[in-house]
Amino acid sequence: MTAVPEASSTAAAGGAADVIALTGATAEIAARGLAVALASVAELAFAGSPWHETPAEAGQMIDRMLGDASLSGFALAIAFAGHGSSMAGFGYGLNRANPHGTARPSSTGAGVFEFCELAVRPACCGRGVGRALHDAVLQASGPRLRWLTTHPAARPAVGLYRSRGWRTAQLYPSNRDGAPRVLMTRPW
Repeated sequence: MTAVPEASSTAAAGGAADVIALTGATAEIAARGLAVALASVAELAFAGSPWHETPAEAGQMIDRMLGDASLSGFALAIAFAGHGSSMAGFGYGLNRANPHGTARPSSTGAGVFEFCELAVRPACCGRGVGRALHDAVLQASGPRLRWLTTHPAARPAVGLYRSRGWRTAQLYPSNRDGAPRVLMTRPW
């Protein structure tokens, strides 16, 4: 197994954003230090259809992320637009033994990696930021089976995930609001 560096950087398509991927203690420190900016991006990214999240719900999402930050395999990618001046988006995930009560550990015994969130500021959509964030998080996850959930009506997100090799595993009702969610998988 190859060691994953604690930080790496890449540029989104067309140079629209700089993306940094962080793991371990570095990722946890960054998440805590950038919590307000992360919540601002989440609030904008998830305010519209199909999510309709309130500012309080965006804050709760970041609180969940901060709770996850100290767990094994936490990986955080952050995109900055305008020469690092403002946060364009973020994505994160972490190792799980059994996400959503449905996954089985991979045949390697390494468990699974849950891709938890991907949020892009609406003004930065369509510039490759989401793709760069997605790829940075997965690069930091190491070789293992991967899972994520999304809303089936989130067409840009579903399209991005499918273009990056994700496949639908099942539909299920959300524990939060009963609305349908899509569980997707991707091999390493």
